[in-house]
Amino acid sequence: MFNPKIKALAVLDQCKTDHTLYRGYCTHNPSEKLQEDLMIRPVQEVLEDPKVAHALQQQPATFRFEDGASLVVSVVAWPPHHDVLVQGDGSLSVVGPVGNVLDTVAQSLNFTYRLVTPADQHWGRKLANGSWTGMVGQVARREVDIALGPFGLTEERSKVVDYTRSFFFDDRSILSAKGLPEIDPWGFLFPLAPMVWTTLLAAMMAAWFAVVVLVRHPRGSRMIKWASDLFFLHLGIVLRQDMSMKLKCVKERCVVGGWLVVAMMVTWSYNGNLISLLAVRHIPQPIQTIKDLVDDTRISAVMLSNSIFSDIISKMEIGDLKELNDLKFAGRAKFVIFAEFTEAMDTLVRRGDHSIIDTSLSTDDFIAQDFARIRRCDFYKSRQTFFTTHHCMIGQKGSPIVPAISYRIRSLVEAGLYEHWLRNNIPFSSHCRFTPSKLTVREPLAVSNLWGMLVLLGAGHLLALTAACCELWVGRRVDTPKTPTLPHLTH
Repeated sequence: MFNPKIKALAVLDQCKTDHTLYRGYCTHNPSEKLQEDLMIRPVQEVLEDPKVAHALQQQPATFRFEDGASLVVSVVAWPPHHDVLVQGDGSLSVVGPVGNVLDTVAQSLNFTYRLVTPADQHWGRKLANGSWTGMVGQVARREVDIALGPFGLTEERSKVVDYTRSFFFDDRSILSAKGLPEIDPWGFLFPLAPMVWTTLLAAMMAAWFAVVVLVRHPRGSRMIKWASDLFFLHLGIVLRQDMSMKLKCVKERCVVGGWLVVAMMVTWSYNGNLISLLAVRHIPQPIQTIKDLVDDTRISAVMLSNSIFSDIISKMEIGDLKELNDLKFAGRAKFVIFAEFTEAMDTLVRRGDHSIIDTSLSTDDFIAQDFARIRRCDFYKSRQTFFTTHHCMIGQKGSPIVPAISYRIRSLVEAGLYEHWLRNNIPFSSHCRFTPSKLTVREPLAVSNLWGMLVLLGAGHLLALTAACCELWVGRRVDTPKTPTLPHLTH
C-alpha cells in the first residue's frame, strides 16, 4: 500500500545519500544514470504489453512497473512550486514541491524520467489552426508523456490532454509598489467624517434658528443685523471664540447651552484626532481591486502570456475582467513569460506605473524574495482576490498512467505534504504580509504637509478682503451727500 509520508522520506533520504540536495529538495535526475545503465524502455513501449496496460488500468492505486519505465516530462520553472536547474552536462533537474511530488510518484510507480522544456517557455494556448503551443502542445503531440505545469483546468485543454487530480487551489491578486510615506495636505478635514461635518452644520443652523424664533430681538436694532450677529455668534462657538450674549429666560439658556455642549465635545474630539493625524505618515496603497487598476490611467498591468488567465479574460463580455482585458487595446497591458516577472517587478512595478497580476502564491513569493534581498517591504498585495483555479499536472489523452499518478497525488495532498513543502519554500513569507499602511514619526512639519490649511487660510483672508472692499464701496455710496439742485430761474 502506498504510504506518501514513508515514500517521500525515502526519496529525501536517497538524495542525502547521493549528496544531491538543493535548498532541501532533490536535484538528481535519475533517468540519465539508470537509463544508460539499465536501458529502461520508454513508457509507451512498456504499455504496448497488454498485461501491463490491463494491470495499470485495473489497479492504478497499487500498480508498479516491474521492470521500470522511462517518461519524458515537460517543465517550465514556476517558483515557488518548482524551479528548473541546468546541470553541467546540459541536462535539466527540477527542485521544489512539484519536484518532490514527481520524485515520490516515480519511486512509487518505479519509473525514471527525463526533463525537457518548450522553446517558447509557455504553458500553452490554442492557435487559429487548432494546434497548441507550450507544454500543452508537447503533450498533445505526444512528444512528452506528462507536463508538470501546474495547469489550470479549461474545457479546451481537456479536449487534447488529461488532467491529474488537483494538488493545490490558488486565486489571483494584484502586486503593486507602495507609495512614499506622506501627510495628506487636506488631512485636517479627516478627523471628522463627512456625515459628522454635515450633522454639526445642521445642529448649528437649528440652534441659531431656534434662538431667532424664541428670543425677542432688541428694540432699536434691525432684524437682519441682529439675526446675522446671532449666526456668527453660534459659528464662533464652533471655532472656540469668546461668547458674549445676555440670556434672560430658561428657554434661551437651554437652546444656547445645548449647542455649546455639543460644539465643545465635537471640537475637543477634532483637536485630539488632528494631532494624531499630523504625527502619522500615510503610505499610499491605492490599487486594491481590479476596478482601482482599470480606473487609474497611470498604471499598466503586467500579466503572464499564453496562460489560462489571459485566455479566459480575452473571452469575457462583461465585468471587471473584460475591462482588464481591454487595457491591451489602450496600450496599458504587458504580457511576459514567467521568467521575466522578477525583472518587471524590480523595474516597472518598483517605479510605480505598473502592477503585476498573478497567482496569490506567486505574488507572496515575489514579495518574500525581494525582502530577502533588500530587507525592506516595498510592495503590497491587493485585498481583492479573484479567478480561483485548480493546479494539476497533465498527461497524454487517454493515457492509463494519469489515473495512477492522480491516486498518489491525492495521497500526498491528504497527508498535507504538498502544502508543507510549498510553505517551506517561501522564506520570509509573513514578514511583509501585514505591514502597516501608516507610520508614526517625530519630525518637524513642512509647508508641503500643511499647504491645504494655508490654502484655506488664504481663501478666508481673500474672502474677508473682498467683503471689506464691498463694505467700503457700499458705505461710500450710502454716505455720499447728494448735491442739491438749484431751481431753474426764469426771467
